[in-house]
Amino acid sequence: MKKDLDARFGKETRIKVFKKINSRIQSIRENEDIGISVQDMFGIETEYKVIYASKNYIFYRISDMGIFIVNIYNEREDFMWKLFGVKTTSQDTEDYWNE
Repeated sequence: MKKDLDARFGKETRIKVFKKINSRIQSIRENEDIGISVQDMFGIETEYKVIYASKNYIFYRISDMGIFIVNIYNEREDFMWKLFGVKTTSQDTEDYWNE
């Protein structure tokens, strides 16, 4: 993520993006329930929650041991496929983009 942001937008933008992401992650510590339940949102059986920060989805889960950041995905990534194996694009779309 760091390399991509540096290459596409420069170091200053990367620093701003990471600052926003870190701020949102810190907000979880203040209120664990700040995120949206992935199960409620998408109907997928999981204990993950998600928050949004600077065009990125931050997936986390809460346990007795603490708060765990599962992964961070840019809004352009197919996080449903990467996290849960759920296909969110139609065959027509895949054929069009040759994916």
